Formats: sequence, structure tokens, C-alpha cells
Amino acid sequence: MIIYNTSYILHSTIEQDFCKWMKEKFVPLIKETGTFTQNYFCKVMVQQEDGSQTYSLQLFFKNESQLNKYRQDFEPRCKAIFVAKYQTNIMTFSSTMFEHNVNH
Repeated sequence: MIIYNTSYILHSTIEQDFCKWMKEKFVPLIKETGTFTQNYFCKVMVQQEDGSQTYSLQLFFKNESQLNKYRQDFEPRCKAIFVAKYQTNIMTFSSTMFEHNVNH
């Protein structure tokens, strides 16, 4: 399982609008790609010193091929839609993680 995580750092004044837009517009949009099996949209429990909030969107892919399909065929359009909505008001960064089973 591959997890593609995008973190969003935003000022608390746009938090309510951001959460609503993500749940009602953005997540349904990316679900239409059919490339990932599940997703989580989470609030990170630590507030930044400047009062900003951090959210995480995690997309779960069965394999690297599906992740690559999403990143090549769909992510540029999805990012453009996101930037058109929030421009420079939200800082984002992404990381790719591989589920590692640890047996004790």
C-alpha cells in the first residue's frame, strides 16, 4: 500500500471555508479519478506558533502504478483547481509513504 500525503498549512481565518470546500468539492473531484482506494482528510492536532492550522489529505493507492497514473494524468489539473481557489493563502507539501509491516 502506498500513501500519498498532502499537508495544508492555512490561517485559522479561512479554516471553515477550506474544510467545507475540501469535503464538498475537492475530495469528490479527486475521487472521480478512480486511482486510489480510500482517503482520509484530517486535522493535525498541533497548532503552529503563529496560529495557523495544518490539515492532511491522505490518498491510499494499491501500487506505484496507480500513484503514477494519478500524479501524471490527474494531479496537475487538481492542483490548478486548488491554486485557482486559494492562490497563495495556503502552503502545501506532499510526501509519498510506503506501508511497512513490522512484525514483533
